[in-house]
Amino acid sequence: MKNDIKKTNAGQAEHIPTLADLALKYGTISKDQHAHLLKLFAFKQERVGFEDLLRDEGMATAYQVELLKLIREYQIVRKSGEEFGKIAIEKGLATKIDINQALALQKTEFRKSRHKKLIGDILVENRILTVKQKNIILNEQKLFNLNEPVNGKSTSQETADKGRGGDAEKQSEINIITGSDHLTAWAEIDRSIESAVLLSQVKDAVMTAGIVNGVYPDALIQCFLDSGIDKFPVARVDHAELLAEQCRLSFHMGEGKGKSKEKRKGDVLVERARAVNSIQIENLYGERINAATENDPVVHCGENTRWSRDQFKIIAGKAGRPSLSFTRNMFIHPVVNVLEDADYRNGPIEPYADLSVSGTITGAYLITAGYVKAGEIRGANIDALGDIHARVGITDAVIRTQGDVYARYIHNSTIETFGNVYVQNEIIDGRIRCAGKIDSPKCRVISSKIYAKDGVVLSGVGSDRSRPTTIVAGSEHHAVALIQTILERMNATLGKVETLEEEKRDYQFQAEKIFKKMIELKTFHDKAKKKKDALVSEFEKKKKDINNKILTNIQKLVSTYDKRMNSSLASLKTMNASKKAHDSSVAELDTKIAIAKAQAEKEIRLHEKSLFAYLEKSKETAGVPIIEIKERAYAGTTLGGVYQNLALKDDKNGFQVEEIVHQKGSPELKFTPPLSTLDGV
Repeated sequence: MKNDIKKTNAGQAEHIPTLADLALKYGTISKDQHAHLLKLFAFKQERVGFEDLLRDEGMATAYQVELLKLIREYQIVRKSGEEFGKIAIEKGLATKIDINQALALQKTEFRKSRHKKLIGDILVENRILTVKQKNIILNEQKLFNLNEPVNGKSTSQETADKGRGGDAEKQSEINIITGSDHLTAWAEIDRSIESAVLLSQVKDAVMTAGIVNGVYPDALIQCFLDSGIDKFPVARVDHAELLAEQCRLSFHMGEGKGKSKEKRKGDVLVERARAVNSIQIENLYGERINAATENDPVVHCGENTRWSRDQFKIIAGKAGRPSLSFTRNMFIHPVVNVLEDADYRNGPIEPYADLSVSGTITGAYLITAGYVKAGEIRGANIDALGDIHARVGITDAVIRTQGDVYARYIHNSTIETFGNVYVQNEIIDGRIRCAGKIDSPKCRVISSKIYAKDGVVLSGVGSDRSRPTTIVAGSEHHAVALIQTILERMNATLGKVETLEEEKRDYQFQAEKIFKKMIELKTFHDKAKKKKDALVSEFEKKKKDINNKILTNIQKLVSTYDKRMNSSLASLKTMNASKKAHDSSVAELDTKIAIAKAQAEKEIRLHEKSLFAYLEKSKETAGVPIIEIKERAYAGTTLGGVYQNLALKDDKNGFQVEEIVHQKGSPELKFTPPLSTLDGV
């Protein structure tokens, strides 16, 4: 059995996630710690394994490492079992139902006793296969593993490719997963084979799955691939507009032209004429279906708003200016004026207020706001729905907003916005991602990374003493960064449930282990009692004929049996108490898991609503992949679009670059005037 597992390990380990990957997946380590581990592993030239690195760096306890090793070993055996099953089905020795049942039994056995039982043994025990048939399949599987792809290519395939005079393109498995309502599709990429996944491969997989509606734009999918996300949405049928039309939704927010006016407490902000239980829509496959809508309102309540009793109106809970976020939440923003500095080191002033500060906004406490106006923003963390105006500049700040950003300068700050960015003088050490345009024709950029969907206009880029700047136009980096954050939160939510389930399985394993020992001890006790009773009975019959020496020995033997029986009874009581404690812990964890699952489902639904709302907003308009530099761009500056990036070899003055996507052939970057020397990146 163990030899079979070792053979399986050798043939399959390269297709299974490493301990570092599993530690990241199950929340043992963070993404930054994972990157650090990979660098250490490469630096030490793979002489030290991930197991030792996790322990040496203090990222995981011995228990966590052993648990991760166990999960990895199970995945190896599971993958081998799936391959075994495929061969058995192809040979007609077993049905798909037989294999699925065997895999389910294998999983149950592992959960109960951590026993990695091979699928061949399970099929033999259930009399589906004979031992001879099992060995035939194992031999064929070994031959298959000899031709198994190494880093994505088999030996025979590699030889054939050389004969054709070229290298074959490495393929990765792409699974398209659709929701039960057939309104959402996700792409899941198996990156265990180290190969680049192409946009064309994802689109082919979507087409093969028969999806014809709601497919996200190529630029969005390409950015997901560039970000290295293993699972991301590729299609979504959103029926919010149709639902709003059916329920006759009307907004009472302002004076037209996108402007809103202040409302008093109790004013109606949103109103629907009637409730809609279901509507007719086309799903991903173009089929007409009835979509249930009673639990899917078009607009939700945000801060300072509430539903009316009849659930037909959203009402202002305070006086202030209304706004509708891209996640379809209705807010009311009270107006707060501060005639000095606003220090957020100790807590908020007013959540989701329209904030006007004469001095400086500072402090790392999260600031939620409508719009923000300030003399200066320094060291602040702002999450806003409206415009951000800094009369002087922004330094050491993190700003996320759905409006435009205005400043004279931006230093060492992160800006993420759905709107445009206007900077008068300079951006130094900035990280800017926006769904609008960076329109700053008098601004110089140094040592920064800038991504703008609707194009970039700047005065100059770089210097002869700073690290190179990256500028990308037309891409969906802003939306993808938001989605990545939401996906991480969803995984963290699921990770909490998985942690509780792992803890429960550990207690169950310990309880079962103790129970087996109790059975063994009880068997020993019963045998000892039986032997003692037989000895005493025999002694009573013959004690008159036995001399004193033999009598003394028999008494000692009976005393020894008594001691052992008493000791076993004491051990049984201790073990029983320990088992009851473990069983009690399992029962408590069952309750915790049920609560955690309900909470996780609720949180994930909320996260998904935000995720798909951002994606729907992003797909409304196509990007503008144009970068215009008015003056000088220094050598080393990277310029690009969605599909292509190029680094300048020399300093260049006054030019425009646009990414051109041809119907046939690869996309290219077109420079005006043309550039003669470029480095590909």
